[in-house]
Amino acid sequence: MSDRRSDRGFSLIELLITLMVIVLLTSLTSLNVGSGSVDVRREQEVRYLASMMAYAITEAEFAGTDYGLYLEREAGPQGDRYFGHWLRRYDQGWAEPPRAGGETWQSLEFESGTELLVELEGTGLLELTARDPELRPSPQIVFLASGEVAPGQVDWLDPRTGDLQYSLQWDLFGRVTLLPRGLALQEDD
Repeated sequence: MSDRRSDRGFSLIELLITLMVIVLLTSLTSLNVGSGSVDVRREQEVRYLASMMAYAITEAEFAGTDYGLYLEREAGPQGDRYFGHWLRRYDQGWAEPPRAGGETWQSLEFESGTELLVELEGTGLLELTARDPELRPSPQIVFLASGEVAPGQVDWLDPRTGDLQYSLQWDLFGRVTLLPRGLALQEDD
């Protein structure tokens, strides 16, 4: 005769404990994935800026006119927000370029929860302020029609800890280097 105790299966308490463990593991996994999405968006933001800078220097050479990027900081109750505005040099001064055929020169709104530092070679660290379009301010980063740009870098910092998240550096010819956490990417051999 068989033992009745071995034929019973799982008790209700065993099933509830198993279900609780699964829910706990799922919630921990979703928390980790959720915090990683900010890092992914920030990396996409940095890569997008790098590609737009390369496009701006190419467009400046082909069009025979200077382009620029004006970076601004706006103070707010939730902390500072950073924006970028693409500009083109006209006879009357700097203004936004036409957006014919799409959103190529669309203004940038950087991810909140970060601080931007901009440094140009020979000038040092720049103070970012709010932009008044009526005054037609000159951009901090200028892509010359000759194919040159003042070497510099933009750093993304965590404002709470001061940790460097990303550094985007460029040379005189506009060659851009992306440095996550300030470290060079390892190239495959």
